[in-house]
Amino acid sequence: MNTEENETQDILNARFSALPKVVQDAITSADIEKHLRELANIHKLHLDQWAALENEVMLAILGIQRMEDLEQHIKAEVNLDDVTAHALAQDISRIVFAPVRQELERSLDHPAAVAATTTGVEDLRNTMLTTGSGAPATVAPLAATPTIPVPAALPVVPGTPPLSAPTATVERAQISPAYVPSAPSHERKTIEGDPYREQLK
Repeated sequence: MNTEENETQDILNARFSALPKVVQDAITSADIEKHLRELANIHKLHLDQWAALENEVMLAILGIQRMEDLEQHIKAEVNLDDVTAHALAQDISRIVFAPVRQELERSLDHPAAVAATTTGVEDLRNTMLTTGSGAPATVAPLAATPTIPVPAALPVVPGTPPLSAPTATVERAQISPAYVPSAPSHERKTIEGDPYREQLK
């Protein structure tokens, strides 16, 4: 990122942080980047144009630029003809801005708020997690099951019987009288009977 892009990103971050939490949540939950990527595919925009379009939409949605001027900014910054810029601005208004507006209306309990569309799985999950009052849902107790007696633990029997104790003894070899156990091996003059040294032949 160059210095100009860093400055732009800092401005966007500062502006986003200054927005009320409700507006921030509406913007983040609307999945703007995904919608813009879909529009870029529909209108056959290349990567540079898509990045410029995303910047223009974010500037408009954060209030840095007027919404009414979005079409002109798209035409100039994304480098599109009048017809494509107009169609893209209409699609952005319908696909990007409308969901943000709906999220904002829902979070503010606006009378004209449209209920969020959810899947059956999400509805079931929400029903199971909370009741209408917001308290955790109660779970019905499990039906009583008959108890099965558990037998007492049996003693552990080894798979292989243990070996019997040894009965034979091993006789130690005779130690040479020249061998002195406490003397270091390298200090001994005679090596006869020293188990750690051999005579050279």
